[in-house]
Amino acid sequence: MKSAINDFVFTGILASHCVRDLQARGLLRSPMATPEERHEHDLFAPVPEAIRGGSIQMQRWFRILFVFENLVRDLIIKRFTELDGENWFDKRATAAMKKKVEERKQDEEKNQWHVGRNKESIYYLDFGHLGLLITNHWDVFKDFFDNQAWVISRIQDAERTRNVIAHTNLLSSEEGARLEMYLRDFLRQIA
Repeated sequence: MKSAINDFVFTGILASHCVRDLQARGLLRSPMATPEERHEHDLFAPVPEAIRGGSIQMQRWFRILFVFENLVRDLIIKRFTELDGENWFDKRATAAMKKKVEERKQDEEKNQWHVGRNKESIYYLDFGHLGLLITNHWDVFKDFFDNQAWVISRIQDAERTRNVIAHTNLLSSEEGARLEMYLRDFLRQIA
């Protein structure tokens, strides 16, 4: 009898570990999943495990990038709006930046079926342009940052990482950790 109980308990432990492993690998749906989670599971079920696993790995890095890039945009918008009002972009952007914005807006006009970007012009600029806005108007941002090289290096390095993420490549954990460090550094500087 004792042997049968031990076998039963051991089988139960193994089964619970197998269920958790299958759920973690995306092969078994959790019984308490929300409708959205069930929909996502069903959508990704036929996708090879390496791609599914990569998407889960990349979620964290994308979130950090999203926060970092939009935090830089938000800082720029707030500072320039305080000084120049709502039309700050016309005063502060370079001719090349304005041209880039106009081209992208015209492209959106031609492709109205696609939902456009945020209406603020700064959201039509590349990430690297944000560093230029800061350094071109250093007097506005020098209270936040010790030197321009620090700002430019963080944004340029983050832009390289951004391109890996934006082109749906897997980001190494070292690069992800660097991006997270840049976000933490930036937060400390603007706090």
